[in-house]
Amino acid sequence: MNKSNKTNPGCLWRRCEDCFHQQHAILWPALSRTANLLVILNVSLFFLTGAVTRQGYRFPVYSLALLAVATLFILMPLGLHHRLWFYLSVLFLYVVSGWLLGASIVYWFEHPA
Repeated sequence: MNKSNKTNPGCLWRRCEDCFHQQHAILWPALSRTANLLVILNVSLFFLTGAVTRQGYRFPVYSLALLAVATLFILMPLGLHHRLWFYLSVLFLYVVSGWLLGASIVYWFEHPA
């Protein structure tokens, strides 16, 4: 392999895309199951306990909204499911939603009802 190909950023992106194409049948269901877990955690920790309505804390609502948007991106037949950038954008929405959930849990521990 040529040394210039190892440092070429286009070659790195192409290798990442090839790897994604080989494993996208595994990655998308794993991402979908992660979304289901985040929704269950959000609802059981904050909505069933009444922490959102009593204290007016909105991060769980924002987290669920981001999860809904990401799930719609997964379910809508846009024809982009085989693109790495689309997967990374949905993954970014899940990461932000998980961060909001984590911030909600920290807030919940610091301000008990």
